[in-house]
Parts: sequence; structure tokens; C-alpha cells
Amino acid sequence: MPRPLTTATAAAVATCCATAGLLLGTGGPAGAATAPAHPFPVHTAYKVGVRPSASQSSRDSAVKKAYDAWKKNYLVHGCASNEYYVSTKGDDDAPHNGTVSEAQGYGMNIVPLMAGYDANAKAEFDGLWQLVKNHKDHDGLMQWQLDGKTCKYTDSGTPDSATDGDLDIGYGLILADKQWGGYTADAKAWLASVYAHDVASDGHLKCEDDGPSTDTRPSDMMLDHLRAFAAYDTAHNWKKVVTRTEAVISEFTAKYSSSAGLLSDFVVGANTTSPKPAPADYQESQPDNIVGYNSLRVPWHLGTDALVNGSSTASVAYSAAKKESACLKKLSGGNPAKVQPHIKLGCANGNVSGDTQAEEAGDSAGPAAMAAGDQAWTDAIWKQLASNPFGDAYYGETIKMLVSIVMAGDYWNPVA
Repeated sequence: MPRPLTTATAAAVATCCATAGLLLGTGGPAGAATAPAHPFPVHTAYKVGVRPSASQSSRDSAVKKAYDAWKKNYLVHGCASNEYYVSTKGDDDAPHNGTVSEAQGYGMNIVPLMAGYDANAKAEFDGLWQLVKNHKDHDGLMQWQLDGKTCKYTDSGTPDSATDGDLDIGYGLILADKQWGGYTADAKAWLASVYAHDVASDGHLKCEDDGPSTDTRPSDMMLDHLRAFAAYDTAHNWKKVVTRTEAVISEFTAKYSSSAGLLSDFVVGANTTSPKPAPADYQESQPDNIVGYNSLRVPWHLGTDALVNGSSTASVAYSAAKKESACLKKLSGGNPAKVQPHIKLGCANGNVSGDTQAEEAGDSAGPAAMAAGDQAWTDAIWKQLASNPFGDAYYGETIKMLVSIVMAGDYWNPVA
């Protein structure tokens, strides 16, 4: 075993090697170039549903084009020379176009999935991960919001994390480990912190690490991630988290959205057998008791779980995704640009303060439409992905990037 370096020497070496790695495209735990094990494009045989009618080669090309634009606009080399972050430019998510943990998690999923096309993907991933490590809260999870100018935590009170970012960062580490190797210890340590602080005693997901253990946010219900955690991190009972997450979905939709399968932005009573919609303005200044800018992501997540894991393993996600797909198609008349960002649980448009347009609302329906086997609806959504009809910025364009990878058939299961 090599002799351990002194703290000062280790810090100097780490800074030197990390910076060199970012400049040369060879960053990472070993500081040497590593070929990706799953270079883009990875043509995955999904277990249910349909794909867009466009050819595979044209779908791959569309993803590459979307990635080039996304990377140019939102992937920033900073705050330090060995760091990268995903900017929330164009939205109000962080001051001075800074980042949030949600954005960082998205980036840590996108970049390893595009390795092979992007020759610098490993160095960029290491920079994204380095920024996370340098901005942890007291629970060892990422501070959820950083100022783009100072790179410091910018919310009021004690720094805390957000569960969606925590989950995506964990999944990104697993993707990186399977893509390049060398991230196992980091991934398992991160998942241990997530399990300790974001999972309530009954197994449901909290909204943040220091939040109450009685509510949950359905946009965090990334069941494909949770199943991967269960296979990868056997030291913790992630199967309990999967089971309780599925139970909350089933219990909630059975009472409040039996025909449409919709979930409100926030759910209270998640630690009981009678979860219910949160009151309006529960955590955010919008009607948190209906589908909004959080839960519009649900058909993307549940549809992806069904595609990757199949109708038996992912039966709850499969059922809900099919219902949501049908509801959104009905409300929009089959035009994804007309899917509203606010929808009532009975499958009626929300029309909140005239806020009726958001690219990500229609884009997010794509994986659910695929899982449902609706070819025409799938093709319409795929066609919209090539555009930005309302001039959406970070949030819409980043969701579009991830949905594009899934819809193209280039999303893969790192524990399969």
C-alpha cells in the first residue's frame, strides 16, 4: 500500500491533477484517460411500448444536436478551475445564473450518457462532481442553491439539500462508475447519505434532507433510479423505498386521480395510508395541490421506469404512465405544445394566472406516450423536441435534453 500523503501535499496534488485533467480531458479518480464502456449511441431495447417512427440514425443525430446546444448554453467551466456546473441561465432558479442541485444532478446524468460522442465527458463529469463535493451541507449532500457570481450558498437559513438533486447525483455516480469505473466508493458513500437523510422511516422520500418526514414530492419519484440503487447499494434497504414510493402513488391516485393517474406537486400524509394533495402554496408560490412545474416531470420519470424495467417489475409506473399519457393527449388534442404546465387532478387544464405554455410540459409526456404504445402521440412529441416553441431556457431545455436521450432509445440501465 502506498504511503499516505500529508494533507498539504495531497491537496496540492489533487488540485494539480484535477486541473490538468480538465484541461486535457483526462480527469477522474485515476487521472488517466479511460474509454467509455457504453459510448453514445447506446441503442437500448426497451421492455414495453413504441419508439418514434423516425429512423434510429436520425434520432441519434437529433440527440447530438440537442446536446451541442445544451452544452454550449448551460455547461459552465467554473466556479473553480477543476469544477463545472449547470447554469440556470434564463430562469430565476439561482442568482447570477448560478446552479441548483437539481441542475447539477441533471448534468451528472446527461454527460456520462453522452460519453463517446463528447470526448471530454469524463473531465466534465469530474468537474461537476468536484463542485458537488465542494458545496456540501451538514448532512454531506449538495447545498441546493449556489450564486453564480460568488459560488456560495444563496438561500436563507442553514444550507440544506433537495431530494431530486440528491437522487440524480447518486444515479449519475452509478452511470459514471459503469461508464468509466473508479466511482464505486463515492457512489456508495453518497447513497448512504441520501438514505440516511432523504428517506423517512417508513421508506417514503422526503422533499429535502432537513424537511418534515410527513410529506413528499412526486417529481422525486424516479423509480428507475431507486431500483438501480437497490441493486447497486445493497447495504441499504432501497427496496423498501421502491415499495413505499409505489404505495404512495397507488394510494394517492386511487382517491384523487383514478382515471388520469396524476400526482400533485406536493403530497402530505405520505407517512400514512391516506396521502393527499398539499394545500395551495404549501412550499412554493403556486397551487401545490395540482400538477405544476414540479409534477409535470412525473410522466417522464414513470414512463422511463416502465420502458427500462417492464410492465411487471414497474407495474405501478406503467399503469400511471399510461393514464397520464392519455390525459395529456386528450387535454392537448394531441398537440404537445398545448399541454399546460398546470393541470387539475381530474384531468382538466389548470389555467393558473394565464400560465398555459411551457415546452417541458409536453416534452415530459414523451416517455409515458412511448410506454403506453401510442405511436401517433409519441411521434408528435418527438417532433416537438426538435424545436423550442416558447423560448424556454435552462429548465425546459435541460428536461428536453434528458427526454430526447430516452425517446431516442439511447438511455441505458447501469445495473442491467
